[in-house]
Amino acid sequence: MKNIAKAVEISRPLLWLNTSMPLLWGLLATRGALQPSDLVLFAFFLFPYNYFLHAPNDYFDFETDARNPRKGGVEGALTPKPLLAKHAIVSTLLLLPFLAFTATQFPPLTLASLGLLLILSAAYNAPPTRLKGRPILDSLTNVLYAIPLQVGIHAAGGGDLIAPHVLVFAAWGIGAHALTTITDRDEDAAAGVRTIAVLLGRRNTAIFSAAWFVLVGLGAASIAGSPLAFAVALPYLSLSLIGRDATGEAGRRLYRLFLITNVLIGASITMLVLLQVPFESAVAAGAVAIVGTLIALGASVGRSALRARRTA
Repeated sequence: MKNIAKAVEISRPLLWLNTSMPLLWGLLATRGALQPSDLVLFAFFLFPYNYFLHAPNDYFDFETDARNPRKGGVEGALTPKPLLAKHAIVSTLLLLPFLAFTATQFPPLTLASLGLLLILSAAYNAPPTRLKGRPILDSLTNVLYAIPLQVGIHAAGGGDLIAPHVLVFAAWGIGAHALTTITDRDEDAAAGVRTIAVLLGRRNTAIFSAAWFVLVGLGAASIAGSPLAFAVALPYLSLSLIGRDATGEAGRRLYRLFLITNVLIGASITMLVLLQVPFESAVAAGAVAIVGTLIALGASVGRSALRARRTA
């Protein structure tokens, strides 16, 4: 039980919705309804994928994390390196049944897009590529958060190799990564962590992230056929403006505002997608979204409670 709790802790349950909800959007927008097999993919993008994304990351980050005072919060607890090695191996092995299920239950492009996501995730975290430690490339690699949307589109029978909506989401992923590195710029520099914010400084990184959010707004307006859709980018542009001078507690406040913005924008997109499908399908998909949200929040609260008990 202790190992399971640690695995959940490593996987950052507060971030599970960042990968599971885009999958749901892709499935519904393409097919208009969920199928029982879709629930397996949804479950995969709640815990197993995030476990795989973060366990190897924590292993290869161990030395710098040990010098970093912000570790142990939302972003993951500091765990002994030998235990992290075991979790990295287990998280990789856990992928196998889901890959087999995807190969047998969904169109071939689904496995291709899922495979691309896993390869990019490994390249981000692990040597010899270790893109996380290569400023600017670290942000560009964050397009991986858009790929679950493409997986959903392919799983539902979509034939586009890269859908326009995925390109817009990819631009958001790049801008979002750059923005969040601003919040930890000083701690990362002190710990020897190389990020885009450490390389460019806060102001230039804020400009970099804002440029990508402008592309998000333009892309959304183009897809929607209305300039009003540009409004989806305005909250993030505001955060980029704040990020120019976000140091210390202001940086931590900026990160909290970023998380809140994601929840509000994500919930709004989910509602818009549900409004586009038949009522019965919307009810079923809405129930899945609510259950997924409760599971993620419950795991996050439980994780925080366990940590508080250990430090009491």
